[in-house]
Amino acid sequence: GNGRGGCAPETQPVEMSFYMYRAQDDEDYPLDSDNLGSLEAVMWYLHNEVVRLSCPRHYNISRIVRYNVTMRNTPELFAVRGGQFGQYVAVDKGRCTVPGCDQIWQDYGYIVGCQNEDHSFYGQKPYWYSVIAACPEQAFGNKTGDCKQQNPGGLCPEGKRPDGSRTCTWSYEKTGEIRIDELEGISDYAAFCAAHHREYDENTDRGDGCDFWDGKQDPVRNAKRVAAAASLFAKNYPGVAGSVPAPVRD
Repeated sequence: GNGRGGCAPETQPVEMSFYMYRAQDDEDYPLDSDNLGSLEAVMWYLHNEVVRLSCPRHYNISRIVRYNVTMRNTPELFAVRGGQFGQYVAVDKGRCTVPGCDQIWQDYGYIVGCQNEDHSFYGQKPYWYSVIAACPEQAFGNKTGDCKQQNPGGLCPEGKRPDGSRTCTWSYEKTGEIRIDELEGISDYAAFCAAHHREYDENTDRGDGCDFWDGKQDPVRNAKRVAAAASLFAKNYPGVAGSVPAPVRD
């Protein structure tokens, strides 16, 4: 759509606001360069990478955090791609790990990227996004003031809306989180682990003492899992919009 009630193709970068999600541990920190996902993508990631290694969970992940991200990519990008999203790049510990990141920033500015998750049983909307903040060449702990000044990233200064300039393509606000224990129906994770239960076992395709993740390749069950996460957000944050539709990747 073109934001004016029609479905004419876009002719320029437009501002879009929608939810992105992140699975993380209990440590709180502001968003930096990162990979975020649609709710479907993050649920797939939990299923595929995290809960199969429970007690403790992989990376000690304990919650799904929700952000309302506003973005507007650059005219340089739109001129080449004719769409709203740029190339997705993998980010690890605040650092872009894909060859040629610098060339992307030089050509298009610090753009928001998007890609579809190909190997998922979580429906049509498992999208991953890349957002780039200052000094994406370096991991956390190595980002010097000089590096941040020379490579400012695309995160807009606080209070400024994304304007599609090369260094102001996205902003965000945190709009809630849900605990994975509560989502699964586990009241005491330490006791669950002490009893040698498992959230999900790949060999049996089911849990032991927990049935939330049973049937990894079952699209109906996966849709119910995503709906359960969405309704837990709605229950915990009744005044907040339940979903901001993620734009379809162009």
